[in-house]
Amino acid sequence: MQLTKLELKGFKSFADRVVINFDEGITGIVGPNGCGKSNVVDSIRWVLGEQKTRVLRSDKMESVIFNGTKNRKQTQMAEVSLTFNNTKNLLPTEYAQITITRRYYRSGDSEYMLNGVTCRLKDITNLFLDTGIASNSYAIIELKMVDDILNDKDNSRRLLFEEAAGISKFKIRKKETLRKLDDTDADLDRVEDLLFEIDKNLRSLERQANQAKKYYEVKEEYKNSSIALAKKAMTNQQETHDAIQKEIQEESDKRLALNTLVNEKESAIEKAKSDLINKEKLLSSRQKSLNEHVSKIRQYESDKKIKNERQNFLQDKIETLKEQIETDKQSNERTSISLEGLQRELVEAETEFQSTRQTIESLQDDYEKQKALTAEAQQKLDQLNQYFSEKREHNFQIMKEIEIKDIQLKSMMGELSKTSEDSSSQSANIEEFQKKLAEIERERKSRLAEFEKLKKSEEALLEKIKGQEEKITTAKDELSKINRNLDAKQNEFNLTKSLVDNLEGFPEAIKFLKKQAKFKNAPLLSDILSCPEDYRVAIENFLEPYMNYYVVDSYNDALAAVKILNDSSIGKANFFILDQLKSFSVTNSAFPGAKPATQLVEFDPKFKNLIQFLLSNVFIYEAELPSSDEDVVFLDKSGQLTKRQFSVSGGSVGLFEGKRIGRAKNLEKLEAEIKLLIKDQDTSEKSVTKLQMELGDLRISSKTEQI
Repeated sequence: MQLTKLELKGFKSFADRVVINFDEGITGIVGPNGCGKSNVVDSIRWVLGEQKTRVLRSDKMESVIFNGTKNRKQTQMAEVSLTFNNTKNLLPTEYAQITITRRYYRSGDSEYMLNGVTCRLKDITNLFLDTGIASNSYAIIELKMVDDILNDKDNSRRLLFEEAAGISKFKIRKKETLRKLDDTDADLDRVEDLLFEIDKNLRSLERQANQAKKYYEVKEEYKNSSIALAKKAMTNQQETHDAIQKEIQEESDKRLALNTLVNEKESAIEKAKSDLINKEKLLSSRQKSLNEHVSKIRQYESDKKIKNERQNFLQDKIETLKEQIETDKQSNERTSISLEGLQRELVEAETEFQSTRQTIESLQDDYEKQKALTAEAQQKLDQLNQYFSEKREHNFQIMKEIEIKDIQLKSMMGELSKTSEDSSSQSANIEEFQKKLAEIERERKSRLAEFEKLKKSEEALLEKIKGQEEKITTAKDELSKINRNLDAKQNEFNLTKSLVDNLEGFPEAIKFLKKQAKFKNAPLLSDILSCPEDYRVAIENFLEPYMNYYVVDSYNDALAAVKILNDSSIGKANFFILDQLKSFSVTNSAFPGAKPATQLVEFDPKFKNLIQFLLSNVFIYEAELPSSDEDVVFLDKSGQLTKRQFSVSGGSVGLFEGKRIGRAKNLEKLEAEIKLLIKDQDTSEKSVTKLQMELGDLRISSKTEQI
């Protein structure tokens, strides 16, 4: 097995497509620093499945894509292909040449390909297992890896020998097997936990079953005792009732006498109340005048207190001002003494300032003179430096020209001697050269024609590949869309099936009857009809009182169900009896702008009379409300308004309204749609696989190497 070719496109510094052929005799890649030698090694590691960005000398995987320059845009994809010759069949495949390809897009998508066919990284790893070729193997050695081997860092030598001996494959398999065994042990522990929990729940359920059995026995005893107690209590209550009736008669006579006495007392009370009201009015007027005098007295006392407080405040302020005046006098004396001392210090400071100023002026004159001398000397120094630089540059140019002339002289002397030696042999070989030139020209024209033919064939092949890739993309998008629809339908099917199986939204009595063998298949009204989505809310709102009704064939079936509910004390249920509706008939009316509800619902023909009975006088309007004096019900299409002959009802529509009607029918439709979607999914997957195989065949038939 031999590495024959490396192709790079958009990987790190290789923006354009670069092909490196590893022919016989090539043992390494050399070049100056920064030319991309390390990037070649990184590309080989990367295409073999390296996932650590640190090993690839990058901070993130996106950095392997060419990032652009000032004059060139960045690329959107990095692609590396590695080709091996499998002439000795070291790789477990029938192909004589193996090409592995890895692509990485800026969106984060990545794909691996084996001879142009999409595959997994695990497939490539398994293919090269035990060959010494991997992203972390010693078949690719960097400079730092040599140091690691010499220093035996992290048992590097041992890993190298194991890889050379071919036992690394078995270590990997051992590691995978141990991991699977650990997972199996964990699963067994989990199974034991589940068995323990199930055993514990079984004991609990057995205990609950015994309690339930005992409960029903006690309930039966309680029922018999309650009936006996009720009979006995009824007899006692009848006797008590007769005695109480006699007492009520006697008390009624007493009540009449007391009512007469109460009336007399009430008249006396009314007279006393009128006298009391007059006295209260007189007391109120006198109380008002008293309150006015008291308020005036309180006002005068308040004014007196305020004036006394103000007088005390002014007296305190006078005393404070007197003390402040004394303090200011003493402070004035101290200030005058300090002012005299400061005036003396000012005179001394002015004298010292004048002397210092004279000294500074003399020093300033000396500084200006020295500055002028320094500037003149610096100017002379700059002129000398410039002259020296010019002479040194002139001398360097002269020496350079002398060396060039010597080299030219030696070259010309060598060419002269060689020309004199070869002139005789060249003159003899001119004819042979002319023949070879003509032969080469003919071969060139033949190859050029073949090249043009191959080029056209390759261009047509590229167009086919491009079209095939577009077809694959379209097919994948279609498959993804089908998968999303299938998931949505399956979720809706599971939810609807759960609602149907658990009878969500129905009373306990309905759920209880559904568990009975005789009524397990008896339909509810909500199960026998369905309607379009646009009218479902309106019709369900109208039929809401009847949605929980069972539909039975005969009156005896309904009585049997009522008896079961009565014996179990579960609740009540309602029934529509089909036998009694056979003679029902109705004449259909018509109203412009309104649709009969009976024409919008779907149902089995045997329920026609029942649907006519419920919806014969119901119409749904979409625009303007029709007017009618008949006993007709008009429903708004949105379900927000219901108009009858003498009443109107309506309001907001809930989020989950319209979800009960036609659950069973909807379940059947969803099941049929899911089957169709699964069939479409299989077809799309087969189509994608076929297109990918065709694309692989097209890429294999490429004439790039011949060109």
